[in-house]
Amino acid sequence: MKKTILILMMAWTTICHGQLKKLYGREAAYQHFNGVVLIQSDDSIRMAECYGTSDGQVPNELHTRFDIGSITKQFTAAAILHLVMDNKIKLHDFINPHLGEYRSERWKKVTIHQLLTHTSGISSLYQTEQGLEVFFPESKEISLDELISRFREAKLLFSPGEEFSYSNSGYILLAAIIEQVSGLTYQDYMLEMFSKYELQETSFSRDSDSAFPFYGYRSDLLKNAPIYHYSWFKGAGGVYSTVGDLSKWVEIITSYEFLNEELRALFLKPHIPLGYGYGWQFDGAYIQHDGGNAGFISFLSFHPKTKDHIVVLTNRSFEDITMFGKSADYVRELVTKSWSSIKGEDIEVLPALARWPLTTGSFTIDEISVEVSENDTSLWVSTSEMPPSRIIINTTLEANDQQSLKMVEIARFLEKGKYWSLAGHCDGEMKFVMYSGMMSIGMRMMMNQVGKMTNIIPYYVDESHGLLRMKGTERILDLIVYFDSEGLIQGIFEHGKYELDNKLSMLAYPLGNNLYYLDGLPYGENSAKLKILEDKIVFYQLDRSVSGRRQ
Repeated sequence: MKKTILILMMAWTTICHGQLKKLYGREAAYQHFNGVVLIQSDDSIRMAECYGTSDGQVPNELHTRFDIGSITKQFTAAAILHLVMDNKIKLHDFINPHLGEYRSERWKKVTIHQLLTHTSGISSLYQTEQGLEVFFPESKEISLDELISRFREAKLLFSPGEEFSYSNSGYILLAAIIEQVSGLTYQDYMLEMFSKYELQETSFSRDSDSAFPFYGYRSDLLKNAPIYHYSWFKGAGGVYSTVGDLSKWVEIITSYEFLNEELRALFLKPHIPLGYGYGWQFDGAYIQHDGGNAGFISFLSFHPKTKDHIVVLTNRSFEDITMFGKSADYVRELVTKSWSSIKGEDIEVLPALARWPLTTGSFTIDEISVEVSENDTSLWVSTSEMPPSRIIINTTLEANDQQSLKMVEIARFLEKGKYWSLAGHCDGEMKFVMYSGMMSIGMRMMMNQVGKMTNIIPYYVDESHGLLRMKGTERILDLIVYFDSEGLIQGIFEHGKYELDNKLSMLAYPLGNNLYYLDGLPYGENSAKLKILEDKIVFYQLDRSVSGRRQ
């Protein structure tokens, strides 16, 4: 019996490892992923793979160091807990007595615990809509005094302890407390902690093993991203590390050698209902945090009982600040799929590329011209008025079932401003929103973002939600409609904003049998599939298809 179980476990491990290598290998083959991955389960390293280059030419290696962004926050939180263990501070102390010259009357009721949990109400640097002067970091050093002066006089967003609002500023103040209480610079105190736990490849300075950041994903779209001085993120970011050191860090913080039992438990537990702790996010069974800086995205996730963990570090991201979050979402999705694979579940991976005779030509879909031309081992696909990946989502759903008919009606009512008529599709709260005029105000605000609105297109629906595209003269705005279990509208919210592109050529890769993969990720678009035949072209996306004829 034991032998049978062992054989089954070995077989599962082999399948899991193969699936994980396929996941990341194909992402790399499409030039989506450039970095290093380490995955450990059952006390064994299941995967430690390097993809792409650290500087455009030198291959990434396991000891390549990456800017880990906000993963730094957990190190800052750990340093604070060390000071608590040494009886130099208490978690519920007010911060002003520990800030010296950095104190502010606005913070007199803010505690250290609230800084750690982002419940202080202090406006955050490097985040929009915080009421602060918008500014960007630089390559030259900034003093802690000047950095704190950027937010010292800003009004609190809410009374301390009443709400959650992610705040880089709060962790900058934690760095200031570390300096004031320990008598050391923040960097020196942290380096002593790194040394204590033998994190030999973790520090604040770049060296010859450090990756360079890049904007973009495909090699022909890459741009050098700026390298900022770590002092601009003191306490909230700025640390460089490797997959090996972050893997070791998981082993450390889940061991009896880290802090004492009481403080270790506080470090590894959520402290607010939204699931945030001391530099950690809590997502179901997993404790994790992501990090991002220009051209860098990082993710560390682990299971506190099994100590299974996943570390993903990459030196690629989108450049546009409105798109940067998509880079983080992409890496988070890779981690989510990795956990599913570890649990023995099948996961969706990119299709295998194939060598296949390429088919080119000119086509027409609903008066839109589509040009397909050869590019070595792939195809360039371009259209007359939009990116090719938007052909499906700029085409109205066919009203061939109850849900799609409902979405078509919702779009028509919104487009004509008939909110009272739309109320019949809503639950109790949304009916009030419609009848009170609040929906009219909200729609007017959204319409102002697109210029003069031309039309609203319903392009996707399932039982839980539907998607609408509001087209305007200046840009496009996507809306998401949520349904309850009875099919009534629970809410309508902004889902994404896109600038108008008159024309954008996109690469399609051969999958075999006249089928091609239109890769949207490098552009921040949705991907699609194409079938190109002698007499027609067919686009497949979001469980829909549209076809056109050859010219």
